[in-house]
Amino acid sequence: MESNKVFLLLVVCGMALLVVFLDIHLFTAESLTRPSALTPRIKEQRITQEERFATLFRVCRQLKKSHNKSTLLPPVNLRLDVLTRLYVSDRYSLVYCEVPKAGCTNWKRVLLTMAGNANLSRVLSQNDVHVIKNYTKLSQFDAAGQRSRLDGYTVMMFVREPMERIVSAYRDKFLHENEYYQLYGRTIMKHYRKNSTNVPLAKGDYVTFPELVRFILDPKRPLWQDVHWLPAHHLCQPCLLRYDFLGKVETVRHDAAALLARVRAPGSLAYTQTPSGRSTATVTDQYLAQLSPEMRQKIYEFYFEDYMLFGYPLPSEANLKPI
Repeated sequence: MESNKVFLLLVVCGMALLVVFLDIHLFTAESLTRPSALTPRIKEQRITQEERFATLFRVCRQLKKSHNKSTLLPPVNLRLDVLTRLYVSDRYSLVYCEVPKAGCTNWKRVLLTMAGNANLSRVLSQNDVHVIKNYTKLSQFDAAGQRSRLDGYTVMMFVREPMERIVSAYRDKFLHENEYYQLYGRTIMKHYRKNSTNVPLAKGDYVTFPELVRFILDPKRPLWQDVHWLPAHHLCQPCLLRYDFLGKVETVRHDAAALLARVRAPGSLAYTQTPSGRSTATVTDQYLAQLSPEMRQKIYEFYFEDYMLFGYPLPSEANLKPI
């Protein structure tokens, strides 16, 4: 009889403890999502994201490129090159769309660490970081696998002020020895430079910034456009694909921290910013000054949708009407 009483007492106590635990757990979960419980920085990040997506959705609709805020079936609506640009972390339920010259090397190091390859991330050179075998791409999954990840994971991209991005691409690819871009260099000089000598043509690494811009703007360009200077909206199709997080290089410190917190990455994991050699506004202005007013206007037009979609102010001299 006494044993039954003890058993009942233990059951009652256990149920009481369970109720208390659930009550505390639910309170904690609610406090994390209740606006009044958010820190000022988290509130600021939330407002920033809301403003960025409000601009994105509005401009998508005005450009009539659509945005119904829902993910469309990837194989039907997304280009294959976009699917191969979407990197997946199943461990942290994250999908990252790569925009070259917008911090992609550092984000790939983060992805390597997320996959348990922290040591590999530290030892790989900048070029080796981009080796495809180190990553999982969305294109590797069937339609159901793609859809479930786009619907259930945090889908994110980072962008950059368009002129700073193109100047960064020029400085990285044509002012440093790079065998692949020497092919571009030789072709660009052959088509856009008068009286070029055989020596620089053979080497292909003396391309000027105006020559690169002429190549980009030429509708009959002799080579395909490269991802390092193609507009970001072309690379990631933000008017068709539902993104959950839109970061910017200009605010990468706070944006990266917010993104990593959102996917519950370990506190030890951080985005390592490498500002040395970055194409700042001052450096960018020096390169833009090499272009004629007509060429500057045309290159602004080339990146017009990036300016509008991602909320970057148009240069004051640009003769373009904001949307």
